[in-house]
Amino acid sequence: MVEPLPALLADIGGTHTRFALSDAAGRFRSVEIVHTADFDSVEQAIADYLATKVGQTRPDRAILAVAGPVTANRVRLTNADWDIDGAAVAQRFGLDTVRLVNDFAAVARALPLLGPEDRQAIGEWHPEPRGPMVAIGPGTGLGVAGLVPLGPCGWLTVPGEGGHVTLPAMTDAEAAVLAVLRRRVDHVSAERVLSGIGLPALDAAIAVLEGAPPRPDRESEAVLAAARGGDAAATRAVGMFVDLLATVAGDLALTFGATGGVYLAGGMPHYLGDLFDPLRFRARFEAKGRSSSYLRRIPTAMVNHAQPGLLGLSAIAAE
Repeated sequence: MVEPLPALLADIGGTHTRFALSDAAGRFRSVEIVHTADFDSVEQAIADYLATKVGQTRPDRAILAVAGPVTANRVRLTNADWDIDGAAVAQRFGLDTVRLVNDFAAVARALPLLGPEDRQAIGEWHPEPRGPMVAIGPGTGLGVAGLVPLGPCGWLTVPGEGGHVTLPAMTDAEAAVLAVLRRRVDHVSAERVLSGIGLPALDAAIAVLEGAPPRPDRESEAVLAAARGGDAAATRAVGMFVDLLATVAGDLALTFGATGGVYLAGGMPHYLGDLFDPLRFRARFEAKGRSSSYLRRIPTAMVNHAQPGLLGLSAIAAE
């Protein structure tokens, strides 16, 4: 019996692109991680991967998870200078099919496959079996996708551009900070604050409100180092980041009825390390007035799996 050819998987983000090959059982191998900015196009990156990591057995199809809205199997990445056309990629590499999916749809599809070692609960962990789930990823950008049960054992991913919703304020202090940020940009989205660029923006806005002299935004590493060193403004910025992330996560939990769990899948919560206060996160997550009792029953967790996007893509390829 001839073994089926593997599928090429690519999880393409603004900072990193991750490649792998997937077999018919949904297992992936030959993982390669590259900097997206090192290549002028996805075709160039794929060619490099196939030349350096893949032997004689070449894939016959590809599934690409892309950080941006997919229209007619094409996308322009939100946080990188790549235009990707599935038909052009198929023609370039002689592939039968090339399918583009939202990158967080792939992450969401991975959620039912995560084991206890692949997640770190934030609070109590009692998800409803086969309840709807949400993945939210504060990283280079802010990815959002839902996962809902389909039939007795299947799953349906619900992609979207939820990271670009308008960021809400729940306190006067948050409203003042967002007002400062609106002087810089016409739309303060959730991604503007809850991403790698967001923590420096919060830190700088708080400095403005406190009358500090104008200064360039310090990088996230510098803000975190200052907070760990006792800097009051940096500490407030980190705390506000956690609060606003919890607010948006709670909104998504209500929108999807995510009784199966809300998962933080981006790099920023891990990046915060000991500055991420789980009690503070849960308190704000549940702060929804008459719906607070409902939110208390919805579990939250950080994703610890090294490659959730590839894991989800491998499941999609197997399906």
